[in-house]
Amino acid sequence: MKLKGIHKVKRPLANGEVRIHYYAWRGGPKMKSAPGTEEFAEELLKHRAENAPSEVTTLGDLIEAFENSPAFAALAQTTQYSHKSSFKEIRKEWPRLPLKLTQQRGMKAMIRKWHHTFADHPRTADQMLFSLSRVYTYGIDEEIIEKNPCTGIERLYTGSRKENVWTPELIALFRAKAKPHLLLAFEMAIHTGQRQADMLLATWKQYDGTHLMFEQGKSKPGKPKKRVRVKVHSALKAILDALPTDTMRILNNSRGRPWSKSGFKTSWGKECDRLGIEGVTYHDLRGTFITDRRREGSTTEQIASITGHSIAEVGRVLEKHYLATDQQTSDAVILRMERTSRKQKK
Repeated sequence: MKLKGIHKVKRPLANGEVRIHYYAWRGGPKMKSAPGTEEFAEELLKHRAENAPSEVTTLGDLIEAFENSPAFAALAQTTQYSHKSSFKEIRKEWPRLPLKLTQQRGMKAMIRKWHHTFADHPRTADQMLFSLSRVYTYGIDEEIIEKNPCTGIERLYTGSRKENVWTPELIALFRAKAKPHLLLAFEMAIHTGQRQADMLLATWKQYDGTHLMFEQGKSKPGKPKKRVRVKVHSALKAILDALPTDTMRILNNSRGRPWSKSGFKTSWGKECDRLGIEGVTYHDLRGTFITDRRREGSTTEQIASITGHSIAEVGRVLEKHYLATDQQTSDAVILRMERTSRKQKK
């Protein structure tokens, strides 16, 4: 019998051997019995029974069970926040919907209709659909239900950010007129390529005068956070070395206090409106960093070692979101072709 939900972790030993550990679920208790045995199956059932919700009869009960589960606790805080926001709308739409009705014919059509009521905000609509689907997936994993009625419903958001990079003109404008505390956040992003959340949490202890150490917060459940050591560009070093270090965080608001995520987003948006900057976000500085480093000749492997992406993720960013309309990159192909032709003629 194939047991679902088992989490397997491979750990290398000092002598070169690899030891495999089994857990009842991702983030759950470690299994003591040998895999493939009757004792293993019994131990798994015992763990699941001890952690099973008391009674799940409605969709709201299933959401609550998921929120109290180890699977939810293993998610990043930003992901938990997004799910909880979606759950408010889901509970509002189906406050007492019997869970058994969600497994019957017609539920998918009902979900699709609800999904399309948010068509004016497609990204929000897709986030809520994803959260609802995740709840059903949890229910299937726990053997509470048998199918996910969200499967096959198409997403509404089809846009991309392939043209949304900061141009040299926008960069020059922000550097010339932005407020100092926001300019520092700008320079940190464009010189390191790190995520907004990780930079807002960066402390002076992470800066040793030549490098910045980041523990990147966006990691897969059950896996340790990735640490990257980024060499500080000379221009950024000059800025950091001139700042007072009497605060815990490197980036602070106008009152010298640490930023909250929402506070930074609001202040950044107001500053861009004041400067007349449209069509780009703070997150696009990360994509601009990737694009510019590739133009300079850095490989995807080298870029990935700094940004914390996998090599495949950097490739997807370059291919789908940024370089698809990068005129400089496409022009460079023909320019190299012309140089080769001239050399051949000579």
